Amino acid sequence: MQREFTCPASFEESINRALATYKLSLKDSKALAKCVLALSDFFIAKPDSPTPWNESWAQVAYLCYYLPLNSTRLTGLIEEADKRGFFSGLSHVIDFGAGLATASMTLNEKHKFSYQLIERAAEPQSLIEKHFPQFPPQEWLRTFSGARLKDGAKTLALFSYSLTELTDLPDWAYQCEALMLVEPSTQQDGRKLLQLRQRLLEKGYHVWAPCTHEQACPLLTQSKTDWCHDRVHFKAPAWFTSLEAELPMKNRTLTMSYVLMRKTKPEVIKAARVVGDRLKEKGKDRQMICRGSEREFLAWLHKTKIEQEIPRGVLVDIPDDIQKVSNELRVSHEINVL
Repeated sequence: MQREFTCPASFEESINRALATYKLSLKDSKALAKCVLALSDFFIAKPDSPTPWNESWAQVAYLCYYLPLNSTRLTGLIEEADKRGFFSGLSHVIDFGAGLATASMTLNEKHKFSYQLIERAAEPQSLIEKHFPQFPPQEWLRTFSGARLKDGAKTLALFSYSLTELTDLPDWAYQCEALMLVEPSTQQDGRKLLQLRQRLLEKGYHVWAPCTHEQACPLLTQSKTDWCHDRVHFKAPAWFTSLEAELPMKNRTLTMSYVLMRKTKPEVIKAARVVGDRLKEKGKDRQMICRGSEREFLAWLHKTKIEQEIPRGVLVDIPDDIQKVSNELRVSHEINVL
């Protein structure tokens, strides 16, 4: 059992159409790989620099590589959000640091909201408006202020890989009903996001996902190194597999850290989120779950002969009568995945 996703099928034709303006296609694996490596080397050499959108190789790299990968991550996240009804009652999205509008375009596949995209560079807007007709014309802005916010009670503030250089959310974001925060699954970014989660709780926001509770996060308070992150499996299109064969980086699974919050309280659910991979140990297997302020693990004793694969990131139902020994919940029959 795996959580397997790919980027929306409509993106492939649009990417190919855009690449044609560089006299390339999705079949030109080696040429595309050179662009991806050039952008990767740029970020390694200048990690704090903005994306060089004025360079054609950077545009190509985003179109053929980062757009499909990030869209796939977000597709998995949006599925979990929909399970909780997170987008109910919302009608407008402000996408901060939109880049190539990956998050908004992916969300638009399921939710036909109106979008305002905040992006300093002009090149992403030009690429999207010319080559992605499935994404209706939207308002692109170079900057944003609270005066532009029309109806905060129906607005989602979306931050996808755009919080790294910020110490806090912009003031206008706190006027929005909903927040969708997605960051790289690094220790630094993941723990920073957990700290922001706590500040948002103190400001009156409520967690909708991945947490099923509003207590202190045990990965933050009971460890100096842990952080919460999700993982999905990538069902790569054939053209992407060919591209990846020319690269040293492989992406069979994709990770991210995220938190979804609203001013409205979510429906209370009696469930736990699986936040770790199943680990084999002597005499048992263990898998970390989260349902409160304690670090807890599902534990399958080998003598029970229960074989169960639970994907990281899903919700599970914990039986009332499950035996708890220290921080282990001893599994006596298969756990129900929600």
